[in-house]
Amino acid sequence: MEALTTILNPGVLFFILGFVAVLLKSNLSIPESVVRFLSLYLMLSIGFKGGISLYHSPLFGDGLIIIAIIIAMSAFVPFYSYLLFKKRLGVADAAAIGATYGSNSTLTYITAAGFLTSIGQAYEGYMTVALVVMETPAIIIAVIMAQCAMKTKSTKSTRTVIRESLTDGTLLVLVGSMGIGYLLTALGTETSPLATFIEGDMFTGMLVFFLLYMGTVVGRKFRELDHFPPMLAAFAIIAPIVNGMIAFGLCKLFGFQHGDALLLIILCASSSYIVAPAILKDTLPDANPAKFLTMSMGITFPLNIVSGIPVYWWMVENWL
Repeated sequence: MEALTTILNPGVLFFILGFVAVLLKSNLSIPESVVRFLSLYLMLSIGFKGGISLYHSPLFGDGLIIIAIIIAMSAFVPFYSYLLFKKRLGVADAAAIGATYGSNSTLTYITAAGFLTSIGQAYEGYMTVALVVMETPAIIIAVIMAQCAMKTKSTKSTRTVIRESLTDGTLLVLVGSMGIGYLLTALGTETSPLATFIEGDMFTGMLVFFLLYMGTVVGRKFRELDHFPPMLAAFAIIAPIVNGMIAFGLCKLFGFQHGDALLLIILCASSSYIVAPAILKDTLPDANPAKFLTMSMGITFPLNIVSGIPVYWWMVENWL
């Protein structure tokens, strides 16, 4: 019964609702302006709460170990992905898949954080720092590998790739709100007036609404899987599980707290479908978005949302 309750949380159910609506060819539609607001709200909320928590739990001890793990995985995943697909798909597609799977899904992280909040499980503020840190390294490493292999420069320099990764709008709100939350807490400024805006029922409602939208997006991507290469579909399922299991093993080795462990596993098991694809569009123009974007959004994302989070949490609770 407990396992069923974990799996059938409101976010998952509304995600499935959006997915089914598309398969039924419903006219369900959410305006892009509303989606943009929801995205920015979720970033602001997670960032601000992370900043407050980071002040009370400085980036030492477990925090530094987790950041080191994140950086290591951001290098390891694009490397093995590139080696696996280089001869099969070509340099550009191999590097793009590596960048996508070496980076992370902020929404998957937010969903996992929302799940922890809903069950009253705490996690430290440095996990939000880990989320930010993981966005960029894999993209840079993958682009550099591709440039070296092709012995040519892409339309954008590595410096430009770094700048665009760090100044992406949603990421900037996440980092900025985290800094504001940390600063206000350090100054002793009252932050409770924001509590009703960024926590509790309002946060849960916003997250559920956004997951409803993502269900419709994934439903549309799912339709593209009819003639999708089985090799890529298999990778989109197996690689996140392998990455997640590596993270789980490290959590067990270092004895991380349960909330931190779940978020670290999810960061390593997720893949980017916003920041990385947006940058790869110009840095690796020869890469085919229909491959890496469909893998990330159409397969890996729903896998993590529907089954990954509850299964990993069960493992953390029972085996960590």
